[in-house]
Amino acid sequence: MYRRILFAVDDDEALPCAVPIVAAYARRWGAEVRVLHVHRIDHDAPNAASRRLVKAVVDRLESEGVPTEAEIRLVERGGKVGPIIARTATQAGADLVAVGSHGRSDLGAMFLGSVSHDAAGGLEAPVLVIRAACDAPVEPRTILVGTDGSAASEEAVIEAADVAASFGSKVVVVHVCQVVTNEAGAIVEPEEDARALVGRAVAAVARRGGSAEADVPVDHSAANGIVTAAERHHADLVVLGSRRPSHLSGLVLGSVAHEATHRLRCPVLLAHRVRSAESVG
Repeated sequence: MYRRILFAVDDDEALPCAVPIVAAYARRWGAEVRVLHVHRIDHDAPNAASRRLVKAVVDRLESEGVPTEAEIRLVERGGKVGPIIARTATQAGADLVAVGSHGRSDLGAMFLGSVSHDAAGGLEAPVLVIRAACDAPVEPRTILVGTDGSAASEEAVIEAADVAASFGSKVVVVHVCQVVTNEAGAIVEPEEDARALVGRAVAAVARRGGSAEADVPVDHSAANGIVTAAERHHADLVVLGSRRPSHLSGLVLGSVAHEATHRLRCPVLLAHRVRSAESVG
């Protein structure tokens, strides 16, 4: 499925969790991994620590039988890390980008929230965000995917089905019926409409050789509904669509994906940018 993974690393709290997960994904697909560390230039300090960091990650991956190469790129203090990751991914032909989140530098947050569209334009690869203190198994047994009928969420269903087929995972398709309150009372999406939407997604998983169950929770917040569903189903991976237009608008995610990514403790896969030729419908 994925053949070339760009693994952006930093010496932070997410790294110990991220390395074995990236290794497991790479082994599963026979993928090559390019380890990237973006070193902030400090003219008063040597960068030997960066070289040691990269070597340690490479040694660990290679010890697990993963073909690995590495590079260190430089950015001036105060410069943006995200555009360098995105540019390197494009140049390397990466079909998956893996980043850690909530370490001291919060590399994942920088990549997801602060990448300028001028530097990141054209990046289409899915992004795997791995949280610090992640307690999920390295190979996902249960994959939860959120759907709202949009093209981005249709892409997420496709991505989830393909990953599940690779690992033999169970898929749970979730659509959150949001409760909207106003002066007249509360409005909830009709359950039959939600069930029909989720049914199409379940059928899409079946067409790709997998099986899925449906969950249609009711919640005031779509993000909260996804997070609580992931906890209820003990999801090891959550797959979400993200709205990434042609220039990525700085990789700014839709609010649901952004909030859920920062609250979920298991890895989150932000699906490939929408392909116009394929959908679930």
